[in-house]
Amino acid sequence: MSFSEIVLPNMGFGMEEGRVLSWLKQPGDAVRKGEPVAEIESDKANVELEALADGVLDAILVAADQVVTVGTVLARIRTGEAVAEPAAPALASAQPVSAPDESERAQRISPVAARLAKEHGIDLTSLQSSSADGRITREDVEAVISFQASNGKSTPAGKVLTAPAVRKLARDHHIDLTQVTGTGKEGRIRREDVQALLGAPPFVIAQPIPTVRATQTAAVVPPVTPSPEPVSISQDGRTEIPISMMRQTIARRLSQSAQDSPHFFTTAELDFTDAAALLPKGIGLNTLICHLVIQTLLAQPDLNATYENGHLYHYDHVHLALAVALPNGLMTPVLRRADDYSLSGLGDRIRDLIERTRASKLKPDELSGGTFTVSNLGVVKQVDRFTAIINPPQVGILAVGTAKPRPMVINGGLHIRTTAHLTLSADHRIVDGMVAARFLEAFDNQLQAFKG
Repeated sequence: MSFSEIVLPNMGFGMEEGRVLSWLKQPGDAVRKGEPVAEIESDKANVELEALADGVLDAILVAADQVVTVGTVLARIRTGEAVAEPAAPALASAQPVSAPDESERAQRISPVAARLAKEHGIDLTSLQSSSADGRITREDVEAVISFQASNGKSTPAGKVLTAPAVRKLARDHHIDLTQVTGTGKEGRIRREDVQALLGAPPFVIAQPIPTVRATQTAAVVPPVTPSPEPVSISQDGRTEIPISMMRQTIARRLSQSAQDSPHFFTTAELDFTDAAALLPKGIGLNTLICHLVIQTLLAQPDLNATYENGHLYHYDHVHLALAVALPNGLMTPVLRRADDYSLSGLGDRIRDLIERTRASKLKPDELSGGTFTVSNLGVVKQVDRFTAIINPPQVGILAVGTAKPRPMVINGGLHIRTTAHLTLSADHRIVDGMVAARFLEAFDNQLQAFKG
């Protein structure tokens, strides 16, 4: 008999500990490789922890609602056990098809959806699936929850809706969230609800939200949100604003990068006019830029690398990280083996990754392991160019400004072309200036050769 251990993974950004939110499987349950078995909370996101092998859940070693350090063994899967295969679909016949029994229906309901439905008292037998295969997912149940909330139905007693950072704030101050009244949508507990119990002023400094007209599709910057509620105000008018755990983690990581990595910046203005006109419907400049970055990294492997503890590593595949702005911080989810996708496939995967990042539905392996990062602020038309700080242990990051009409001299004549400024930040310990310049040259060659 052999066992496969389920451990708390390092989900990036210097994570040291995490919390088991809930178990989706119980001892004795059959599990399949890739199937969610638990929900884990870090300072940055909630993620579903997947089984790494087929078998039977042998034992749960860390109960729900416990905080443990990275690397802790959470449970064991007994491998080598027979796991029942789903029944093969029956051939069509003239006889009427009977309704599925309970076991068959259970196979078409995801564990997360079943748990959410139970917590909110939702009858799954009357729920319609939105997926092509008829499987009821978390999204289907959440849609019902939102509908009920909009019609005045409250969340069941004992169910706490809040963000990971708010849970940690309450935990740090020994506050029972089940006793806190949430003032957010659907009774969600906001940071200010917890801070009110800590003596914070019961008001928020309002700030206008500027309207930004997007110039690129699939951009990664969301609308600007108001600042957090102040935690104290002094006689001289100085206001203290709380710093979220996500913001503190970002500050620590980027300070380390700026101190340890001598940054070298190289900027080029590139002409996107012809390539933009050849883009298939539904594919935006952000996807095109990521596609060209991938192709360039395959040709320039010096920048598809990480530098860790004095050791340099090059990679056969491009694990592309995307800077995604959130209302309370920034995340860089990773699209693994991005070089495996076509242009259209890449667009679909990028949209999916960004959506799940903002919905806190990333998988653990999507939170770390990137080999190069793209940071695109092109959605803000006033940003012509900027420099970005390298995301360690990577050795390069590409900052993309807005693409818009600009004057350009071609063959002695003045033309108006759609251009964008791209700035490569490279770790000068590993990458020389000419290597950085050649990267932008290779990117431009890929751009001008693009045929759609």
